[in-house]
Amino acid sequence: MTRRLLITVLAGLLAVALVGCRESGKATPGDLQEARTAMMKRDYLEAEKSFERYLIRNPDGADRWEVWNSLVDLALSVRNDRKAAAELMEAMLIEYADEPARIRIISGKLAEQYRLARKYERALSLWSSIMEDIKADPVERARACRNLATVYMRRLEFELAKESLGYCLDLDIPDAVRAECLYDLAQTHMGMGNMDQAITYFRSVLRLKSIVESRRTLTVFMLADALDQKGEDAEALQLFESISEVYPNPRVVEQRIGFLKAKKRKTTQTNARK
Repeated sequence: MTRRLLITVLAGLLAVALVGCRESGKATPGDLQEARTAMMKRDYLEAEKSFERYLIRNPDGADRWEVWNSLVDLALSVRNDRKAAAELMEAMLIEYADEPARIRIISGKLAEQYRLARKYERALSLWSSIMEDIKADPVERARACRNLATVYMRRLEFELAKESLGYCLDLDIPDAVRAECLYDLAQTHMGMGNMDQAITYFRSVLRLKSIVESRRTLTVFMLADALDQKGEDAEALQLFESISEVYPNPRVVEQRIGFLKAKKRKTTQTNARK
């Protein structure tokens, strides 16, 4: 059986296909151990074959979740075959249709693969299913909202991006997560040219107490950038100077500070001549 054919079988009607592929009751408990041993030896081809045999011979096996995920990891990390990984995860959605928590895990990983492959409609569908699942953890739903907004922004669908992030802000989430949603919303407004709204949301991020310092620093930079674009040079300069020693790329901040100071000197000289 070729690899592509096997994946096709696994991605079909699993309950029937897998039973149909069994070898007359010759379930081999050793398949999983052989796969694990092969993984330790970095014999990935043999590991993949053993994992596949386990799925075929053990349709009710207790370790199927581990095996499925191992096959996905091998497809992505070893073979760099995003299409095969997506087919495996689509099959997993069928097998675990009655387990919402696992469905959400699969959906999130699968949506990311479709995003990378620019198959945005399927990615949006999967992330939307997580966002709308009221039984999901709010942080998990917030992550889905942000991922939706990222795709909408890429497609220049700003209103839909704002809607997704607004949904995120309605969730009961920690400040650190709320900061991410607010930051993304500010970025969305910047993309639309709405500097006043962008500035409002950047300031909202900085008013939160429990956010990571790296996010605070980046927000200060973006707020200063927005103020600079609006011509509010004094506050922009003050903000850039406040992060000059902590921003990851200090040279960029130095350039912005130098530009604003030069602009200030020029304005002062011009006013003195009048």
